[in-house]
Amino acid sequence: MKTKCDGCGVKIQTTSPNEKGYIRSDVYLKNPDHFLCERCFHLQHYNRVADISISEKEFLANAKKIAASRALVVHIIDVFDLEGTIISNINELFPNNKIMVVANKFDLFLSSTKPNKILNYLRTYLKEQGLHAINVSLISAKSKQDVLRLLNKIYQLKDEEEVYFFGVTNVGKSTIINQIIDLVESKASPITVSNLPGTTLGLIKLALPEKTFIIDTPGIIHDFQMTKYLDKTTLNLVIPQKYVKPRVYQLNPEQTLFVGGFAVFNFVSGEKSSFVAYFANQIVIHRTKLINAVEFYIKHVDDLLLIPTETERQRLGKMIKHEFIIDGRVDISIAGLGFMSIVGQGKVEVECFEPIKVKAREALIQ
Repeated sequence: MKTKCDGCGVKIQTTSPNEKGYIRSDVYLKNPDHFLCERCFHLQHYNRVADISISEKEFLANAKKIAASRALVVHIIDVFDLEGTIISNINELFPNNKIMVVANKFDLFLSSTKPNKILNYLRTYLKEQGLHAINVSLISAKSKQDVLRLLNKIYQLKDEEEVYFFGVTNVGKSTIINQIIDLVESKASPITVSNLPGTTLGLIKLALPEKTFIIDTPGIIHDFQMTKYLDKTTLNLVIPQKYVKPRVYQLNPEQTLFVGGFAVFNFVSGEKSSFVAYFANQIVIHRTKLINAVEFYIKHVDDLLLIPTETERQRLGKMIKHEFIIDGRVDISIAGLGFMSIVGQGKVEVECFEPIKVKAREALIQ
């Protein structure tokens, strides 16, 4: 009986649908000598790629092979979750490759948000993170016009036939590729799929016009992202699918904001300040007095605050405090969840689960 997918060469498994190599056990047993993993099957029969994940170790194995080429590397990030989705050492991983950064999910911001301001912010931010890119683009994967513009830019920048798409899970990489498939199909040039010769790393190769190939790589999972620890039902609530309505609170010192049961923002001391919550609309934001915060959490962690669930909290472990001194406009981001934009002065403590990256940065929305 064969153990590797005919399409991408990856070792098959029957237990984890969101990870590479998945095939239903009944499908495998029907024809164990010739089969496709579910990801390849959907691409071959429905021209759709699925978002699947791999470990960081497997990602590094992919990167080592690709670094030997001079292919264009397209790094997809989530503009709503910069800290959670940037692969900060991507230049070290691909020292000989051109890097293009594509910031997806611009549609999550209000229509009044100026794209040029966000682009300028991203260019500065990426440089501060030590990430050097030949181009930075801002798109919404839901917009065919944006994706067509992206595809044209890829053709301009590439030096070789192959273009690699990299990204953390849930950044919308698969949505972008599926939009590209639709665009190419509309020009009567059907997409094809094949395994990438010489690898068993689960890479899928998509043929485009003009001898161009996009290689879709499985998304990696960051240990410091909230989304790693959540079940599918909670993920559907936490990952925004439409624009995020900013929720504005004027806080006096000794007041607290709960972001669901995920995080607690304690305004310990200072002057009255503005707190603007940029989290998925389904996440409850609740204000209370700091002195009542602990009692409120114990009483409402499983009803009003609702998520994360008890099982998810066990995975996340204990909560720890992060202390920030605010003076002006600052965002405090929670990787995999969103960010709180603060305008004012004072001391803020953020309580969040220990594995999760909590970081202050210059405000994205001015």
